[in-house]
Amino acid sequence: MTQTIGPTLRQRLHGLAAFLPLFEHPDFSFGHWNESKEASPGVMTMPDFCFSGNAEAFIRAAYDLGWVRTDFNWLDWAHTPEAETLRDDPACMGRATPDQLSRLLTVVIRQERFCEGAIESAFTSGLLTAICRRAAHLESETDDGGV
Repeated sequence: MTQTIGPTLRQRLHGLAAFLPLFEHPDFSFGHWNESKEASPGVMTMPDFCFSGNAEAFIRAAYDLGWVRTDFNWLDWAHTPEAETLRDDPACMGRATPDQLSRLLTVVIRQERFCEGAIESAFTSGLLTAICRRAAHLESETDDGGV
């Protein structure tokens, strides 16, 4: 039986850090909102968010690289002092561990299922860019054998 080995920590960090130049580019767009419209007489569609191709690639990479987790209660964790401090305090984000980055990404990406625009809001607030920046810093400190 062949055992599948996932990406190393360095590869996982590199996968996030690769989005940093895109996210920092002044012309980058995470996507756009489609306005509500009348689908038929008396029937309105709800506004919805349409991700750009690069935003979709980021979300896909977060899943493919194992940053989005299923082994903790993300909804409860999102309201902890740890989560709120990581989200709101740049100094704390500057010390975030890979585990904390994973928890934050899980919260942001899973929230999208319940609140359309959550990921775009995390991008607009600078949170996703900060996560990518921290991943780049951690990558630079991780040796090639990092798991």
